[in-house]
Amino acid sequence: MPAMYTVVRTICPEAERERGGTSLSSRRVSRGVVALLMGAATSGCYNYVPLTHSQPAPSTYLSVRLTDPGSDLLTTYLGPNVRVVRGHFVRTDDQAFVLSVSSVESRRGDSYAWAGEMVTVPSEFVWTMEERHPARTKTALLALAAITGFFGMYAAFTPGASGTSPTGGGQGPPSAH
Repeated sequence: MPAMYTVVRTICPEAERERGGTSLSSRRVSRGVVALLMGAATSGCYNYVPLTHSQPAPSTYLSVRLTDPGSDLLTTYLGPNVRVVRGHFVRTDDQAFVLSVSSVESRRGDSYAWAGEMVTVPSEFVWTMEERHPARTKTALLALAAITGFFGMYAAFTPGASGTSPTGGGQGPPSAH
């Protein structure tokens, strides 16, 4: 009976580096780190600080806390029991301002996403108005934790981490007698 052999291709990162190429695993690590940094930079952490000027710049992201009567009177536009409206400032009208709403928060703390609908909020219904600013320290700590977690997972699940050989190993074909 003829012997059947299977060709096995073994990838050796060390040999790849010696030839001057970059290993597949280092490219994966680089892509993973870049993805984590991009995610941390775009999601990030924010602080809300009281608005220090009378009229915010267009597209400023605001958090507007409504008065109780304002919440009740805006029910038809925002929904019942809305306490906080968040979104981008668009413009001011006579005794009101217009927001492109991204979310609302109920009195119980439930948050509901919106898709940028325009809502006019009369100034007399505003309890407080805060402007969103990036929290650089919190974002940096988030990115550091994500990168540390990524490298921890990478080290735990790469070939060789559980005692297996990263080069695939195995024996060659049996010798002919």
